[in-house]
Amino acid sequence: MRDKFIILFTFLSVIVSAQNQVDTSASSVQPDSLAQIILAPGQVVEHIDSFYYKTEALQKKINLTKCPQLVNGYRVQLFSCSGEGCKEKALKYYNQFLIAYPSIPVYKTWQPPTLKVRAGDCRTRFEAEEIKHQIKDDFPFVFIVPDFINSMYKIDCEEMFFSKTDSILSVNLREK
Repeated sequence: MRDKFIILFTFLSVIVSAQNQVDTSASSVQPDSLAQIILAPGQVVEHIDSFYYKTEALQKKINLTKCPQLVNGYRVQLFSCSGEGCKEKALKYYNQFLIAYPSIPVYKTWQPPTLKVRAGDCRTRFEAEEIKHQIKDDFPFVFIVPDFINSMYKIDCEEMFFSKTDSILSVNLREK
């Protein structure tokens, strides 16, 4: 019985304290900051939350550290070797391809312990097949390999911006 009385007393005191008067006088109410601004026709006031600037700075920091410079794609591998005299052979294949096909980019890459000569910056395997078909008479023992390629569209990481209207990270693409 005593516990019921304590619970009832606590419940009633909460109800009574909830009925206290709230001060709604003019001195306690803060005026609306937007109501004080008087605008002429054609004028616009932009109110941006401070959280936006913090988010934008963080997003730019992330983009600069993880900016994609290379894209997944395909290349045609012309030559691969390791061992003695490999550097001279790779340079020979590199120069032969450069003279025969100046419009197709060619790369020498060192992936220990192998030196490789690869050609093309192909986004799809089909593009790599076209290059392979084009050069098969001069270089009969070539094959297509997945690789990171230099994209035709470069992303300038400095120009990445955070859109104010829809809070989406945007980037301008432009050709080389």
